[in-house]
Amino acid sequence: MERIITDKMNYLVRHTAHEVVLLLLWHDESPLAYPLDDRVRVERMDIPFQHKLRALFSFRKTIRKLNPDITVYTWVMGAFLAAFSGWKGRSIYEAHRARTTMKHQWIVSLMERRVDAVVALTQQDANDYPHAKRVVLIPNFTSLHVEKPSDCSSRHCLSVGRLVDVKDFSRLLDIWKLVSEKHPDWHLDIVGEGPEREALLQKIERLNLSSSVTLHEATNDVLPYYINSSIYLMTSRFEGLGIVLIEAQACGLPIVSLDCDYGPRHIIEDGVTGCLIPYNHNKAMADAICYLIENPDKRQQMGIAALEASQRYKPEEIMNKWIEFFDEIRNR
Repeated sequence: MERIITDKMNYLVRHTAHEVVLLLLWHDESPLAYPLDDRVRVERMDIPFQHKLRALFSFRKTIRKLNPDITVYTWVMGAFLAAFSGWKGRSIYEAHRARTTMKHQWIVSLMERRVDAVVALTQQDANDYPHAKRVVLIPNFTSLHVEKPSDCSSRHCLSVGRLVDVKDFSRLLDIWKLVSEKHPDWHLDIVGEGPEREALLQKIERLNLSSSVTLHEATNDVLPYYINSSIYLMTSRFEGLGIVLIEAQACGLPIVSLDCDYGPRHIIEDGVTGCLIPYNHNKAMADAICYLIENPDKRQQMGIAALEASQRYKPEEIMNKWIEFFDEIRNR
């Protein structure tokens, strides 16, 4: 989410006359994870995380002071409070998380009714806000600059993401165990960081996968991993849209993914740009991976189709939708 929001702000200040302010709520001494254009103004409220009540009222006061024409929120409580703050600008909630997974649904319901619009990543997300004044469908994009996509000839599969429960890399290891028994010469690269790292390392040892699985540290330069792989894998429990899937397609990779809620089915065309596997069917996913391993022509054909499909997620395509939406909602 931080990456795509950074990319959007950078695009706006580079290609439009909009003044863009990034408002950071919590105290955090770590630097921004992704490069931010100097023309984006950064305001830090610097509230200690444990002082949530203070944060809520300080946030509302700050919004009134800034008095923006349009405020885009990725925080449900912020959107809810700002809608009651009395300022005359437009409030937009940008949904990056499946509504069904959110806590405090009563607050979500109030927010939904109060903001001027909800921006959803997929139609399935959009359907979850039936009481919103307006729901707009705008997917994410990828800013990866790919000069030479993968030729899908390496013996590497790839998965990228936070090492947390929702990404379910533990399930991916179970699936890879089945794959490696048939194709021990293939390798799985997992790139990411998170609280499950140690547990995953232990499971790699327990399943005797040390020679065929590498757990790489998170990096801002993930492009080399994509272009040196031949198949992208995903086993998430649910996704917003799955920007890694968009990035994989932009690098010419076929994708094998469990058909979890929200994300993959909106990106992958089953049998054309990859394989969508019914959720919880580990063996079926392992079989699909093995099929692509054993059929390099099909793998490359899907990779070419994936690259073509990625064109709909170009920055200019998606940001033009945002700019048109901003102009329209500001003038209503």
